[in-house]
This record gives sequence, structure tokens and C-alpha cells, in this order.
Amino acid sequence: MPIIKIDNVEYETDTLSGEAKAQLISLQFCDQELARLQAKAAAYQTARLAYAKALKEALSIEKIRQNLLMSIEDGQYHAREKIKKLGDLSYDNYLSVGLALKECFLNPQRHDELIQRLTPHTDVIIGVLPPGLQSYGLLPKRAELNSEQIEEKQLADITDADIRQWIIDDGSLVYGELERQDLHNYFAAVAPFLSPGGRFVDLGSGLGKVVISAALHYPFESCKGIELLGYRHKLAQERLQKVLDTVAADLQEVNLPVNGSDPIQLPWGDQLKVKDISQLQKRVELFEGDMFDFDVSQASLIFIYSTCFGSLMTKISHKLANEAPVGCLVSTTTFSITHPAFELVLHFPAKQMAWTDVFIYRLIGDQHWPEIPPTVSLRANSTEWEVKARALLSQNNS
Repeated sequence: MPIIKIDNVEYETDTLSGEAKAQLISLQFCDQELARLQAKAAAYQTARLAYAKALKEALSIEKIRQNLLMSIEDGQYHAREKIKKLGDLSYDNYLSVGLALKECFLNPQRHDELIQRLTPHTDVIIGVLPPGLQSYGLLPKRAELNSEQIEEKQLADITDADIRQWIIDDGSLVYGELERQDLHNYFAAVAPFLSPGGRFVDLGSGLGKVVISAALHYPFESCKGIELLGYRHKLAQERLQKVLDTVAADLQEVNLPVNGSDPIQLPWGDQLKVKDISQLQKRVELFEGDMFDFDVSQASLIFIYSTCFGSLMTKISHKLANEAPVGCLVSTTTFSITHPAFELVLHFPAKQMAWTDVFIYRLIGDQHWPEIPPTVSLRANSTEWEVKARALLSQNNS
């Protein structure tokens, strides 16, 4: 005969009244439900702790990533270093031709001569007067150099072809960077066209901002940059080392058992993993040299901040058409690519993604392309240019 105990008093269930039996059944049901809910609450509490831990890890890693992106801002404000010897550049005669032009720039009595020599080349000048001649340019004064290292030339002895090449070379040394949000928008746009594990290349990588940003935005197997100027390359290396030191210190401070395969949620997906951040040193490389000598044969995305490369676009396009793999994406700023080996994938007009136009192309040609002569640029109105040039010369020499 079943017996139950209530408040330490035992009752035989068969002797209970009908109402008591009904209350007993309800009581037993409540006990069972409480036990079930308590077990469920314990399971939820365990899950909550796991979710909270995962969230803490995710927030910590994302905070580290954001801090790293912040640490590579404002490179456009770096102190420019003057070019002091021919070995600083691969361009022949850069200093010799530039110094001859700068002597005219600094001497008001020779401004007519300078205007006369520059007028045929206004289509390749960035701005009104070549940046190298002005105070913020990279061209030093002759007095700052060891004259024995520099071949002195008179402007009258320099050909128009050499002056034109000097203007092109000088323009390519102008430095600028995309903003942090610009790069976020950029990688959001190209991500759908990429597959994890590809290779990123920046031609003219400056202080390395875009190369490092690429590694922090997408799981490229490698991110490489090539920069012509030695001092910029040195600053880029210092910047990269600072980033690597920060990664090591931040990960140690977090002190969480982070799984290297854990995803980092970004607006364009979760392809980027924690290990991509912790292994930055293996993924990012910066080189000093000429971009026209750099290997792009395995690149999946080539970035070119080409705003100052207008006169070099035909040469750049020819290199990429013949050396980059079919299907490779190529992006440029300000200047478009007109080579038939490329199809336009995306175009963002100025102020839509960045301050200037951004073009994204895909290489579709699978053949050896002959060199294509540069298209004839529209030359600025010479009279209008001369008025502006004389005003700037007067301002700089006042």
C-alpha cells in the first residue's frame, strides 16, 4: 500500500479522500515541473556562461583589430625626407634635371625660362607647378648636397624629353592615403569577388597602410607592398613592427583561450579568423624597389593608389596585362584603365567611397599584349596655366 510523507507525517494513499488525492496529484505535478525547470535553468546558465565567454573573446579580438587599424592612421602627415643622392631613386638624372629646374624656380629673373620649358608638358604636371620644385617637395637645394655626387646640368642643355620624364617621375613621388573608412568601404566592395587565401599586392605602398589594412580586413594568404623611396619603406617597416608588437602585447593581455579558427564577424562575412590576426607577421611583407620590377604573377588583388600615376597608367596597365594572372582584380584611384585586357567590375565616383574615383577591374585577357602607345592627353590651356604658374612663382618667391 503506497505511503506518502507530508510534514514528517505518513499517510496511506488508499485512505485519502478524493479531494486529497486530487491535491496530491497536483502537488506531484508541480514538483516534477519544478525539477524539470531547474534542470533546464541549469542548462541555460551553462550555455549563458559559454556565450558570455565567447562574446568576451569576440569583443576583445575585434577591439584589438580596431586598435591596430587606428594605429596606422595619419601617415599622410609624415615628415618628408629630401632626396640627397642618386641612389635614393632608380630614376636616371632625377636630381640633375630637378636641380636645374629648381634654380630657375628660385630665381625670379629666370621665371620666363622656366615657364617656357614647362609649357609643353602641362598635361603631365600635377597641379600648377611640379611638386618637387616647391617647398614641400622632395627635391633639396643644391647647397644641401655634395656637388661631387651630382652631375651639374644647365637647363639649356636638358632636352624636352628629359624634362617631361622628370615631371612624370616627380609626380609619382607625391604621397597620399585613403582614410580608414574609405578602406573599410573598399574591402566591403571587393570581398564578394574574392576567395579566402588569395594574395594581395600594393604597387606604391608608401607607409604600408593599405597592405596592413588588407591583412586586417580579409584572410589573404599574403599581403605584400612595394615602395620606391627608401625613407618611406623604412617608415613602413617601423609602422609594421609597431603593429606586430601591439598584436603580441594585446593578445597576451586578453589572456583568453582563443581558438585560432574562431571567426571575426565583419559586414561582408566571417572569413577572417582569429589566427589571421595572431599570424600577421607571416602574412605581411614590405619591399623596397621599383613596382615595374615587382612580381605580380600570383596576385589575386592588386591595389594601386594611382592618383599621382596618371602619366604612368599605360605602362602600369601593360605590365599587369602581361604579368598578372587571368581573373586577378586590379583597383586604381582617380585614373581608369583603358587597356583591352581588363573589364570594369565596379566604379565608385568621387565621394561615394573615397575622396576620388575608385575603379575595380578584372583581368580577362590571356595572351601576350603588345605595348600600347599612350593616349594623347588634353593639355591645359597654356595661357590660363601660365597666369596661374606666374602667380604661384610670385607667391613662393615673395
